[in-house]
Amino acid sequence: MENRQFSTVHLSNLGVSDAYALFRETVEVAEPVQNTIGEMAKSIYTRLVADTTAMGTPLKLAQKSASTAEISQLDNDRDNQQNEIKRDITYFAKSSDAAKKAAADRLKIIFTPYWDITRESLNTETKSIDTLMAKYKADKTMQADAALIGIDTKMTALETKNNAFAAAYKSRTSELGNKVADGTASSFRPAATKSYNDFCTTIEQAVSYAPNDTVNTLFNTMEQLRTRYNALASTPDKKPADNTAK
Repeated sequence: MENRQFSTVHLSNLGVSDAYALFRETVEVAEPVQNTIGEMAKSIYTRLVADTTAMGTPLKLAQKSASTAEISQLDNDRDNQQNEIKRDITYFAKSSDAAKKAAADRLKIIFTPYWDITRESLNTETKSIDTLMAKYKADKTMQADAALIGIDTKMTALETKNNAFAAAYKSRTSELGNKVADGTASSFRPAATKSYNDFCTTIEQAVSYAPNDTVNTLFNTMEQLRTRYNALASTPDKKPADNTAK
């Protein structure tokens, strides 16, 4: 018997929307196999579904905000800017100009952790762009490489568009705070967190004491989710703000 355990995920250091996204994705990956993981796990899964749905309802109120159209447009603007930068890096990485190819290759290495940030939740994407821009401003070689392949002005534009999004998002968050009367996502979070932890414990027991292909696959998929979301967790003294999932 192999006693398997999930890696640590610092749930308390995740923003409300990132925590909700982890719970929601866990629900989604377990849904197809819920009837084959045992009655106890299925019962806890059902509770996790209910608690996750309750937690997500206040977050979805953001979609009804008067500023949602502006938020969506600003997010599209920065996404398009990022995609342009990625296309240029990919193009010059195939260039016959050795200097430009080398510059693009170096940039691709730096950009790799940020290559798919347009898929992240809105406020998480904002923080990821901030981190990328901080690296860019501190790295003279990166700046020179960007200038060589002509994306330096696009990097500046990305920062400008990200700042515009952040300002509009903050304004909407303040507006939304005055609208939620039936409970906030934070108030539903403890129940959802307990259900999630209980479900993880049950899957750990199943994969340790009664393993089969279905449980093994589910365990591995949930572990991948935990690893990915733990990477978004902040340090305890700098908890991320609540954010809305894309």
